[in-house]
Amino acid sequence: MKASTFASLTIALLLTPAAAQDQVDEGYPLVKHTTGFITRDDDEIYYESSGEGDTIVFCHGLGGNHAIWYQQVAEFARRYRVIAWDQRGFGRSTANAAEALKPATAVADLAALLDHLQVDRAHVVGQSMGGWTALGFALEHPPQVRSLVLADTIAGIYTPEIRKAFLSYVAVARANTPADGQFPLGRHPAIVRNLVDRDPAKALLYQQIGSFPSPPTTAVGSLLISTAYDLEALKKLDTPTLFIAGSGDPIFAASVIHKAAEQIPGSLVREISDSGHSPYFERPAVWNEVVAEFVRGH
Repeated sequence: MKASTFASLTIALLLTPAAAQDQVDEGYPLVKHTTGFITRDDDEIYYESSGEGDTIVFCHGLGGNHAIWYQQVAEFARRYRVIAWDQRGFGRSTANAAEALKPATAVADLAALLDHLQVDRAHVVGQSMGGWTALGFALEHPPQVRSLVLADTIAGIYTPEIRKAFLSYVAVARANTPADGQFPLGRHPAIVRNLVDRDPAKALLYQQIGSFPSPPTTAVGSLLISTAYDLEALKKLDTPTLFIAGSGDPIFAASVIHKAAEQIPGSLVREISDSGHSPYFERPAVWNEVVAEFVRGH
């Protein structure tokens, strides 16, 4: 390209800002985005708020953090206010307080966070460990929960059968975890095994997000095992509830998710095929539509 031609094109672009803006507006919308911390006890709790409208709050799983929801935030923030946050000890949140890692602490933190952000009611989504937080919050603050989504989680719902299944998985997982805790590139218990074959970069990204600060799995796992919600209280819960199960989830099998759902009258279960413990990450388009359809109805 001649220098004179390049100069002419540059001048034309500089003189037509409105046209350039129109092209931007035709793409991804300009979405309000804020970040911050709230202080509780001796800890700082990180959050991100994106978009405007009715609120959806995402509670991550063990080893995850706010960033794991990137495929949900980008989609739902077009129409909703989306809040993603780090439970204590994960991502950018600290864990200095004595009971920082307990599910009950996360429930109280979520209540404080929504109060700080002036959110009166929200659709609450919990993945795996985050299910304990989401369900605990729904039990303690039912007027603030428009709907509840429990994804690949028993969420502290224990019958003898469910507890036996969970403990069985824990025993197998401990036996199969490498001594140094390092899994092969693109392999992780929480993602379906063939993801690394279909999309190796995405499988690696899951590992990388999980490499950010998080408490020891055994410590948090023990707290999840010991935190059980009252079955009689669950029977009285009238919050619209959706359970999501990955068809190949090795941690909480779909059959176990169905057993957990039976403890909340009127709850729904949707299975997502060709997915493991993290269909929100593995098959986001399908997962997002399942959640969007449910949320739209409430």
